[in-house]
Amino acid sequence: MKYPKNPKFNKRLMRTPDYTAWQEGCAHDPSLLEWEGVYYAYSTDTFGAPCGYQIRKSTDLIHWEYLGSAFALEGTAPFYKRGQGGVGHGNLQEAFDWCVTDQRDHGFGVCTHTDGTFALWAPHCVRGTDGKFWLYFCLTGHFGGSKSCIGIAKSDSPEGGFECVSLLVQSPEGWRTPNAIDPQVFFAEGRMFMVYGSFGLGLYLIELDPETGLRKDGRSYSDFARKQCSFGEYYGAHIASGSLEGGVIRYHEGVNVLTDGKWEKKNYYYLMCSYGSLSTVYNMRCGRSERPEGPYVDVNGNELVCSTDIGTGNKMLGSFRYEDAPFDFFCPGHNDMFVTEGGVRLISYHCRTNYFIDKGLSRSNNFHYLYLSQYAFNSDGWPVMNANRYAGEEIQPIGMEELLHISGGKFEVLLFTQNFKSIDAKRILLQSDGLITGEYRGRWYLYGDNYISLEIGGEEYLGVIMPAWIEHLDSAGIAISAMGRATGMAAHLVSTNKL
Repeated sequence: MKYPKNPKFNKRLMRTPDYTAWQEGCAHDPSLLEWEGVYYAYSTDTFGAPCGYQIRKSTDLIHWEYLGSAFALEGTAPFYKRGQGGVGHGNLQEAFDWCVTDQRDHGFGVCTHTDGTFALWAPHCVRGTDGKFWLYFCLTGHFGGSKSCIGIAKSDSPEGGFECVSLLVQSPEGWRTPNAIDPQVFFAEGRMFMVYGSFGLGLYLIELDPETGLRKDGRSYSDFARKQCSFGEYYGAHIASGSLEGGVIRYHEGVNVLTDGKWEKKNYYYLMCSYGSLSTVYNMRCGRSERPEGPYVDVNGNELVCSTDIGTGNKMLGSFRYEDAPFDFFCPGHNDMFVTEGGVRLISYHCRTNYFIDKGLSRSNNFHYLYLSQYAFNSDGWPVMNANRYAGEEIQPIGMEELLHISGGKFEVLLFTQNFKSIDAKRILLQSDGLITGEYRGRWYLYGDNYISLEIGGEEYLGVIMPAWIEHLDSAGIAISAMGRATGMAAHLVSTNKL
């Protein structure tokens, strides 16, 4: 079995005045694009950097450097204030006019100001069928409000500059409609779709034209306002409810599923999104469907819904800390599901840490870092993600002899529950006789190339064994990522032996 070499991750940094040196820091809501051997990460506007979306690039998916802004918006505020934010200035005037908010009406969190400045949120960029790069953007009036819009901008280069082509969906103030932010698009079975929405009424799905990237139905907000189309016709199919956001859908063909002792191939649409307050309880959830329009359900057949801080949907990852690790993973979320041209399946997401607070260096944990983790499918066909940062590892077969030889059977384990509080790892031993001892007790066994079953506390977790770089041990090792068959809660294990 091949194990990753030391990836030499960049040091985590607090926000500094030199935004070009942030590397993976301050990357909110990251989404990925691959083009000509280079990977690009697009992320939400961050205080201290020019507006217009940050673009980072990488050749190894491990080390990232600042490239520039997707929209050339520096110095454009006077033009937008005068209603002249046209071609050459991003062509975002229509979006600005829809979202502009007077600070006297909303004293806190205004995002689109009357002085012509604004902050764009949660981008997604794809290579279009016309040879251009299509950037799906969103703008909102103020934090916690629903006066928002989503549009498409295009460029000849993934590095910008992008110019808005059209708005796709708009939502007014008042939460009577979906909140038109957080767009993510995908192609599947010859069709194209966009999932969007944040809190309020939840997540929605509309179909796009794969030839243009625009709405397939050609409808506009004025059509809806004049009652020329219904709520459902304009806003699309409702696919998830409640206090959730950052939806992403990825279609996977030929997923191996073990049913009654026989393997079969199945095709699924997988929906991931983030639940709860983004600064205290954020966690990533998942459901799946055989149709793009849903219904998307978890291991118990429940459709995805978040009520306050908990809900249905398989919990993929939440806040946690490995034993003796200086850095905790806090409020991971707002992810992309990305597959490289070489077939590596990755989840990109932002993650906070309380390290700087613990060390007395800051009173804030509001430094979002760009993390990537590899994902696979367990034998029930559910995605499970490595709880360690991607280091170039390859998923491959592994037998019991090597598993126990490398790990000594010694693991730290994270067992997630509906409780939103950060969890600490516990120590267990996977014995050669199939018993689990230590701080949890149960049984385990291997099957197939790299599948594992762990029975702990009356729950059966089905998972996948992967090589990993275990950062807090500064060593390569083994990771096990699994999903509870009854609870839909993830279990993550890392070996404690150093290679």
